[in-house]
Amino acid sequence: MSNSNFYCERKWCETCKEYVPYLMSTDHSFCVKCHSKVRIFSREDSIRFHDTIQRHKWQAS
Repeated sequence: MSNSNFYCERKWCETCKEYVPYLMSTDHSFCVKCHSKVRIFSREDSIRFHDTIQRHKWQAS
């Protein structure tokens, strides 16, 4: 089991339209390129992730 490397992690920046390195504060995370707020997934990836979770939900119960 390996630990995640913080320096390799990326989050979605809507302004840059890509996954970017970020700086984390207590309330939000910010893009290191343009300083906009970032989120974990792009909208498309978030929808895909949610759909996958819903399809496999029965396996977890």
